Amino acid sequence: MFSIKKAIFLISLTFLLGGCVAQQQDIETLNADIYTLNTRLDSFENRLSALEKEVARLSQEWKAWQKKMEKQTQAHQERLAARQAELAQEFEKLQAEQLRMSGQLEQLSYLREQDQELFQEFQNEVLNRLQKIEQQITPKKQKKKTATTPKTTPDDLYKKGLDLFRKRQYEDAQAVFEEYLRRYPKGKRAPNALFWIGECLYQRKLYEEAILQYQKVIDEFPKSPKVPAALLKQGLSFLRLGDTEAAAIVFKKLVRQYPRTEQARIARKYLAKLDKK
Repeated sequence: MFSIKKAIFLISLTFLLGGCVAQQQDIETLNADIYTLNTRLDSFENRLSALEKEVARLSQEWKAWQKKMEKQTQAHQERLAARQAELAQEFEKLQAEQLRMSGQLEQLSYLREQDQELFQEFQNEVLNRLQKIEQQITPKKQKKKTATTPKTTPDDLYKKGLDLFRKRQYEDAQAVFEEYLRRYPKGKRAPNALFWIGECLYQRKLYEEAILQYQKVIDEFPKSPKVPAALLKQGLSFLRLGDTEAAAIVFKKLVRQYPRTEQARIARKYLAKLDKK
């Protein structure tokens, strides 16, 4: 701005110096033009100053708006991250609850099968007794009745253990099954007695002892129908102890050796859940 005024001043001075030869009218015209230029220059400077102030104001408003948006964006991101973390925790809880409920469902299904087996054994026992009674009442040579002490049969002892197990008297049931094995270590129900001792220990949450007991069924009676059930419950015992690796090994062994059994079907479901972890 200063340079423009200086130029105008020099022009004016030049014309003044040449006033000796210039006409008075030309000088007045030049002065009027200079005044007009100065007026326009002042107006331009005022407008330029106003524009500079407006630019400064807008720049401040822009910076303030940027800071505000940054704060809002950061706050939104923090809320979003917190919500995502909450949802992740809820999802993990739901997965754990689903696994727990699925385990309970499988356990109930398995217990139902056990109850059916117990009922079948009890029914067979009743039929055997009815046959004995029928044989006794069949006309034969009359025998003198003698007072004898009733002798406990292997089946009676085994049934007693099952009755106690059904009543949830697990310690008493275990003692009866152990008595059966002491008296009849090679009895036809010896594999079952070993298995039910394992079940008594499992119900009492003595999982390590139950694992060893189920192993006795597997080792001592490898051809017994109880072996698949012993393997399944052995795997479940490892799960209860938190040893998922050992549980997976047992379940895979069950599926490989007895693929068409109901126990193998249950083992596959547990393996699928373990693979997702």
